[in-house]
Amino acid sequence: MKPYIDVNRIEFIVTHRCNSQCKHCEVDQKERKSHPASIDKELAVDIVHKIAQEYSPDSVMTFGGEPLLFSDTVCAIHQAAREEGIPQRQVITNAGWPRSESEFRTVAFKLADSGVNDIVISVDSFHQEHIPIAVVERNVRSLLDAGIEGLKWGPCWVVSKGHDNLWNRRTRSILQSLEHLSVYESGGDVVQPEGNALIWLTEFMPPKKPIPTGSCGDMPYTGRLDKIEEISIKPDGSVEVCNNFAIGNAVKHDIVEMLRNYDPYEIPEMKAILEGGINGLAKLASTKGIETDPDDYYSICDMCISVRRELAKRES
Repeated sequence: MKPYIDVNRIEFIVTHRCNSQCKHCEVDQKERKSHPASIDKELAVDIVHKIAQEYSPDSVMTFGGEPLLFSDTVCAIHQAAREEGIPQRQVITNAGWPRSESEFRTVAFKLADSGVNDIVISVDSFHQEHIPIAVVERNVRSLLDAGIEGLKWGPCWVVSKGHDNLWNRRTRSILQSLEHLSVYESGGDVVQPEGNALIWLTEFMPPKKPIPTGSCGDMPYTGRLDKIEEISIKPDGSVEVCNNFAIGNAVKHDIVEMLRNYDPYEIPEMKAILEGGINGLAKLASTKGIETDPDDYYSICDMCISVRRELAKRES
């Protein structure tokens, strides 16, 4: 086994489809309409078993899109995780699907029976434009009745939690209306300059910089490419070690062999980033005749994804 990867957490993007159209969503319309609509259930279960036996991860998470659009797949993934003794089995949901009370209650008990023990419920000014707070409250009561104790609110803030703007004020009001439930508030997330946010929330985006400084690990949800601890599986089976950085596809190749053979120093873009940060990637792009965008970038992640897309076009 090569020393560059030791999977402690498996994330399944079950689907890009959703029952909402939130203004802050990072999933763009092209991804939302992508095929297949969801990850293959048998493939996902196989991935859990194989990685668990090879790496003994501590956590499996399912999210989307809205993962409960495909609740049978979600339950199968977490049942496999429970069978393998993976302690944290987490779902991120807007708790707005199924919309009917009886159907959601059935799903809630299936989630509990499958071994789900941690649920983050996305509630904020964005989600509640589409999902009535009364529906969320009713469905959360079903999750509590099912015996899932690890419930928490996962709001998304604009700029920061402490920033004073209309969106955040609405989110605080929503959270206050839910204080009577036995659910605690997590730190939440902050809107990122991706997807719908670039259409609806541009006034709140951070300033762009010509060439942002830094490297992997400086941004939220990132780490060094030669010390991978988390992987994400997309609906089509693509295996990502960082945002939009796929190393293969589990539909076509055995997941364990793919991870065993992972060597970031054999992938030019990764090698450039590891040895020179984002400037190293820019220098690699320059040797291919690709110059950095004069309109600049929001972050090193924004620049990394943009430059790598241009490199992929040149190589295709």
